[in-house]
Amino acid sequence: MLSLVRRRVPPAPTHPEAGRGRVRHPLVLTALLYLTVSIALNHRVLGGFTHSSIGWVTADADLFAWWLHWTSWSLAHGQDPLFTVYQHFPVGVNAMWNTTVPLLGLVFAPVTLTAGPVAAYNTSMILGPVVSGLAMTAALGRYVTRWSPRIVSGALYAFGPFHLAHMSVGHLNLVWSVMPAFLLYTVHILFARPLRQPVLVGALIGVVFAAQTVLYTQTLALGVLMLVVTAAVLAVRWPRRARQALPAMATAGLACVGTYAVLCAYPLYLILAGPARPGAQIRNPEYSGADAYNAIVPTYLNLIRPVPDGLAGRLQGHTGEQGGYIGIAVAGLLVYIVLTVRSTAIRIAATVGAIAFVLSLGPTLVLLGEHTGIPLPWRAVTAVPLLSQAEPVRLQIFVSLCIAMIVALWLDHVRNMQHRTERRFAIALTCVAVVSWLPADMQAAQSATSPTFFATASNYLAPADVVETYPRLNGNWQEGAAPLRWQLISGMAYRTTGGYFIGSDGDNDVLTETPWNAYQLGAREIAEGRMAPGDEGADAAWRELRSTGVTVVIVAPPLKGDLVQILDWTSRVTGTIGEQVDDVWLFRL
Repeated sequence: MLSLVRRRVPPAPTHPEAGRGRVRHPLVLTALLYLTVSIALNHRVLGGFTHSSIGWVTADADLFAWWLHWTSWSLAHGQDPLFTVYQHFPVGVNAMWNTTVPLLGLVFAPVTLTAGPVAAYNTSMILGPVVSGLAMTAALGRYVTRWSPRIVSGALYAFGPFHLAHMSVGHLNLVWSVMPAFLLYTVHILFARPLRQPVLVGALIGVVFAAQTVLYTQTLALGVLMLVVTAAVLAVRWPRRARQALPAMATAGLACVGTYAVLCAYPLYLILAGPARPGAQIRNPEYSGADAYNAIVPTYLNLIRPVPDGLAGRLQGHTGEQGGYIGIAVAGLLVYIVLTVRSTAIRIAATVGAIAFVLSLGPTLVLLGEHTGIPLPWRAVTAVPLLSQAEPVRLQIFVSLCIAMIVALWLDHVRNMQHRTERRFAIALTCVAVVSWLPADMQAAQSATSPTFFATASNYLAPADVVETYPRLNGNWQEGAAPLRWQLISGMAYRTTGGYFIGSDGDNDVLTETPWNAYQLGAREIAEGRMAPGDEGADAAWRELRSTGVTVVIVAPPLKGDLVQILDWTSRVTGTIGEQVDDVWLFRL
């Protein structure tokens, strides 16, 4: 459809000895560079790699560690890796509606099985930006021949505001942003020249889409959307070539869909008709977009913050979703590049990036947390089934990708500038822009320890046991999902009624955690300084626990509320005195 890259000039013949002493594998050195940066950013976890987790919250870290373990454990024990009743028993959890990363579960199974799930989580969190950055440098090879511009752009992509934000809250599924870089490569394959093997190309793309499905479905949905947007931009620019390419594109598309449908038949069933899937909108779409001010207001994760720190606290969403910082320096560089460089690739990337930015703002314009009510293009997407469940704020990764690509093309152009003064100005402007994205040393780590009982829990519990824990398993950011960690330490010795997930049950169309039961409500009364329910309430709590299959209640530290009263309430509900085993109290119904 168009030529997005300058023609490659074959290298001049050289003497066989001419290459000695040179770096033959710059990709390896790039990987080591990115790995060093990622380890430096997460240095606080290094002293406790198996008992502390990356992120300033623990809930998502525990959640991802659980799913990383579940993939290998389920396959080894004949369980379904994409549906489990080991959480939210007896209803279960549909993995395809959750951030389950089964692909990473397979990749990091050796780490999980040897060093444990917490170490596997930390390893994958450190490697996610590294692999994403390497994917970006590789994809740029179709557009930029020199390595130095690609290394800089890969670093901007890997360690830019988007990945810093999601790393800070343990979003493992989002720090592995390989697919956007793959789509950049795909754009060149599909549109830069006539497509000669559409069936093969389409099938290979379908394989990659299938892999992304078992990594994170939302990135797949948003990626396909942006691929369509890119195709539309190219078609508007070159309508005649678009018409000529349409038959080959249609063939490739059919091959892609066919391959994907075969490989993802079961995951698609779980998404569209599987058990425990959500039956309504998961979250309010009005609050799923980016705050427009985030483009010029950085968070504490950026080293250079040219605006008052208080502004970041007024942005919509939490820090983990505030990864859309561009900044005045980068924005100024982009405008200068677009206005001064005659490059088709730069202008296409700028157009696609601008569209991604507008879409990322969601259905209405939000300014410093204030909803203006001004409608935006994403509102049309909210009427599209399934895609409406996606969070437009996460389109920020495609904005970052377009920025990184423009910078790579620009740096490649700068080297060819004839005038020294112009070249120096361009380099200075670029350095200011790149430095404005430097990360601060603010990535945190949290303790990921467990009560000692759970290391030997299999001596006291049978695989058929269903456990209710107090404290309750929930989605609270700090230690709410800790009981998932306890279950991991036990070697999945039991199933639990609690859960932190996206799903539903017979009474609720959408759940993000297991609903409160009478036992937990009574314990909450005690924790809040009120009297526990009487014998009638205890009997009702016992019946509810039995109806959900609970066989054991475990009271474990850290406790909320008076221990004596909690143990008395649990004893009255279960009808047993219970016993202390190590640092927990175990009550068998």
